[in-house]
Amino acid sequence: MMDAPLLPASPWQLDTSAATRTGVARQVNEDSFAVMADQALFAVADGIGGLVEGAVASRAIVEVLARVVTPGATLETRVREAEDALHQVNDALFQEGIGRRPPVHMGSTIALLLVGEAAGVCLWAGDSRAYLRRGDELHQLTHDHSLCAQHGDIHPRNIITRAIGPSHEVEIDCCVVEIVPGDVLLLCTDGVSNFLDDARLTQLLRGPMAGMADRIVTEAVARGSRDDATAVAVRIPLGGDLP
Repeated sequence: MMDAPLLPASPWQLDTSAATRTGVARQVNEDSFAVMADQALFAVADGIGGLVEGAVASRAIVEVLARVVTPGATLETRVREAEDALHQVNDALFQEGIGRRPPVHMGSTIALLLVGEAAGVCLWAGDSRAYLRRGDELHQLTHDHSLCAQHGDIHPRNIITRAIGPSHEVEIDCCVVEIVPGDVLLLCTDGVSNFLDDARLTQLLRGPMAGMADRIVTEAVARGSRDDATAVAVRIPLGGDLP
């Protein structure tokens, strides 16, 4: 998608849908999500499997974003605040991990969307994804930080190469995308994206907003997802829907 300038806060009355489901045989859902209408901020976070307290890590990200990002601020300001918040959480999780005896790694992926007047900004680390559906086309806005993404399906394990928390420093990727009325944006964890291809996601994102995220998560589970599965959908309203 084309680059777009960072513009003032969103004037849109955004339609949203969110759902999460605990993976089969799991006692705790390590995914978290955020739908923050006042900040026009939406996020999914996936506590990393195999690391200690993934649920704690993913919730920490969402909680700090809610505290730090200013409602009504310009998109540029909210992006800066969100990025600062992610670095703060990264440092806190890393310090907590190395302070334990024995030391542990704590971490979570993150994919978040901030909406402005004519642009959206995605920030991410890990393999949680952001998509944009415009008409009949689906665009993946993020790229996975994983060994599978680097080496293709020849790599036997989908090891995450970047996340919030496991390392002293983290690089957060960013993309800016033009948005127009009728666009639908989707954030999801790999419990969804690993089981729904682009064609099926496009179909699901054409449906009514009411219950959209639940339909996406339910479909992923029906197609074999045993992982925690989370989806957040955001629709940019048509011109007649403006306040």
